[in-house]
Amino acid sequence: MIWLNGNFEDSGTISPSDRGFLLGDGVFETLYATSAGVAFFNQHWQRLITALDLVDISMPYSPNDIQRVCQDLINHMQGATDGENNNNQSQSFVLRLSVSRGNGGRGLAFNSDAKSTWLLTAALCPPPPQSVTLHVSTLCRPSANLTSRIKSLSYMDNILARKEATMAGADEALMLNEAGHVCCAAASNIFIFKNNNWITPPISDGTLNGIIRGEILNMGKLDGAPIREESLTLAQVQEADYIFICNSLTGPVPVVEINGLPKEKSPAMQAISEIHKSEKVIDI
Repeated sequence: MIWLNGNFEDSGTISPSDRGFLLGDGVFETLYATSAGVAFFNQHWQRLITALDLVDISMPYSPNDIQRVCQDLINHMQGATDGENNNNQSQSFVLRLSVSRGNGGRGLAFNSDAKSTWLLTAALCPPPPQSVTLHVSTLCRPSANLTSRIKSLSYMDNILARKEATMAGADEALMLNEAGHVCCAAASNIFIFKNNNWITPPISDGTLNGIIRGEILNMGKLDGAPIREESLTLAQVQEADYIFICNSLTGPVPVVEINGLPKEKSPAMQAISEIHKSEKVIDI
């Protein structure tokens, strides 16, 4: 089941003139949920409406509208797994909320009054990896580009960066900006441990404002060590004592290799991993 423009359907139809399909003209959010509800919904919603405002796409729904839809879809998924999972109370789900500008004529110019297309889908969330390996991408992530600061439907750079990593035998891509500073992974933020500090690149370097990244920064300290934002060169990342990446679905995951260079897992990784397990789930 999906939710498309206000209606639940077994399948849906997107118009062939939808600008999200034709041009990648839209934004999205990927949400982690359990049977209890969506984790960090308010943070995801704020990031979504900020992006919609930046790209001038209409927003016909309230946060309560979308929360209810999310819960209905979660309940449907929960019911579908009954009998398949004896411990379905612990089952987790991934929800994808995609918003496009909607239908439009050919060409790049758009009508600000266009009716946006809203699509919500749900699937079972796979278990997070125990560790990952990174490959440095050749694709630049420009620090000043708006698309580096929002989750645009046009995710081609991230897709191609991940393809590079996969072809190199790695799990994930590490992306750099035009100054050679580390930004983030293709689908995750990055933290390093050096000189008894946890460090993550600032948003100004082209880093996506990740939800788990924000929660970690708000903690102030991680296993007793201060956390701060700072521009990082590739050499600094490679020389770090420990590294982990994080996103809303996997939580923090240790990095054990960059471009063939082995890295050790942090002794604090167990405590770090608890951040994801303790996510603030909103029960609707």
